[in-house]
Amino acid sequence: MYREFLKAKTDFLQAAARTYQSRIQTGTGGNLSVRIPGTDLMIVKPSGYSYGQCSEENLTITDFAGNLQEGTYKPTRESTLHGNLYRRYANIGGIVHTHSPYSILISLNFSRLNLVTLHSELKLKKPIQVIDVTTQSVTEEELPKVFAVMDQAPDTSAFILRGHGIVAMASNATKAGQIAELIEETAEIAWNQYLAGKV
Repeated sequence: MYREFLKAKTDFLQAAARTYQSRIQTGTGGNLSVRIPGTDLMIVKPSGYSYGQCSEENLTITDFAGNLQEGTYKPTRESTLHGNLYRRYANIGGIVHTHSPYSILISLNFSRLNLVTLHSELKLKKPIQVIDVTTQSVTEEELPKVFAVMDQAPDTSAFILRGHGIVAMASNATKAGQIAELIEETAEIAWNQYLAGKV
């Protein structure tokens, strides 16, 4: 159990640092979590802290319902989404959510992000679906929209919340962050293609 926690903590801190350095999420927005294997617990980014501020000192652990279990900081308000994804899909080990601008632009104008580059086709395999949520954080009432996309394609690695941003998922948070980076890169290219009248 302790070894699993150490592995999850390392993944969390590495993913937070990489996401901050990539600049796909600025300020204190977005959120990140890692499942602690063998438990119904997750490490989550504390509310009001940037990715770059994530450290052992503010490590925050909740159950899948978002209830604080260890730490002194308020957990991200997206704990409902993260916890339900972990509870429902055993293959997910890490989740990265970013308010990346080009992905948001795509979501406000299209129902999906098409894979316009050879690299995105190779890595992402299929277009990234846009989910139309109406709340600032995904509530219990909005979850069926997410489940509908995920259940139809269990190998889904990401989706974009309309007007909100990317939710990328993988076996660990480091990989999820890499997926989010590729989606934002693809969205930027797709948006510029659209402006050029090519899409």
